[in-house]
Amino acid sequence: MKALLRRGKTETQDTLRVADLRVDFNKRQVTRGGKKIELTFKEYALLEYLIRNAGQVLSRSMIVEQVWDQSFDSFTNVVDVYIRYLRNKIDQGFEPKLIHTVRGVGYVLSEEGVP
Repeated sequence: MKALLRRGKTETQDTLRVADLRVDFNKRQVTRGGKKIELTFKEYALLEYLIRNAGQVLSRSMIVEQVWDQSFDSFTNVVDVYIRYLRNKIDQGFEPKLIHTVRGVGYVLSEEGVP
């Protein structure tokens, strides 16, 4: 219980938070360190999936099925490309880094790093 409280993940059901990253689902607004971050539709959908599952390692196939609503094509790098876009907007210039790669598995959004 203390670990969950320390993460500061949830404020309300309409807003989720990890570290200083805040996603307001009603306003479709993302801020990090008080700075508003503009995201495309797919970037937002990816971030929403990551933050709703913060701390859990998500495979590329899970991400594709949820965000792109398709079955996974192992030859595509669309997830990697969009993770890079998000890192450029969410992590670049901020500490701690929140989007982590779990080599050979997928990605995790976490303040503490790879579980």
